[in-house]
Amino acid sequence: MYRDPRGGHNRKGVNEYFFKTWSPQMAYVLGLIYADGAVEDVRQSSRTCYLQLSSVDKELLENVRTALSSKHAISMRRSQSRLFFGKRYLCSDLFTLRIGNKLMYQDLVDKGLTPNKSKTMHFPEIPSDYLNFYIRGYFDGDGCVNVETPDGRRWPNIQVIFTSGSYEYLYVLMQNLRSAIDTSHMRIRKSHRAFRLRYRKGNCLKILSFMYTELDKAPYLARKYEKYRGYIEEYDNISR
Repeated sequence: MYRDPRGGHNRKGVNEYFFKTWSPQMAYVLGLIYADGAVEDVRQSSRTCYLQLSSVDKELLENVRTALSSKHAISMRRSQSRLFFGKRYLCSDLFTLRIGNKLMYQDLVDKGLTPNKSKTMHFPEIPSDYLNFYIRGYFDGDGCVNVETPDGRRWPNIQVIFTSGSYEYLYVLMQNLRSAIDTSHMRIRKSHRAFRLRYRKGNCLKILSFMYTELDKAPYLARKYEKYRGYIEEYDNISR
């Protein structure tokens, strides 16, 4: 790769070819960047490009940093009070991994990521062998799993929600899930500034089982996985 003699390229260790070849870890990190990441071209000012991932879970970013063979520091922004829709909330500490590398930036752009992607991004072309890892990564960034036990019910309900600023992205995600594991067609709803794709009961369990297949081959967010495992254990105990 050409290195500008004036600087502006990555000066710290990282596997800059990481996004060139599909693997479970690559698919996972790509999904996470689509959800909670960004790419930035600042060559006019600093002669490089950046990819960035942010999360309230430092351990998750540490696992991603390991997957990328990166030596970059993870920065932290302390918790602070912010105003959302007229109400004030206390935000958690936020951790960020930021890597300057033009080659990695271009590979991500070639896979469909663009600066200010939230409302314009498109679901990328993903080989079927890596779809579950990609969706796991996206889910760890812009997804949630909820478990509730309504009054009068013998066992808890479980649901999975995917969120995006792009309706089209969620629609293609839904189509990919239908093709891969035969989930139902769902209605995508608008909520505040984003769209939501929600699955319950059998569809939800199909998706969670699919995402967590081959758990050891790519990172995962432990607190979300444990909600799923806790539900399975509770349901099994009740059903017996």
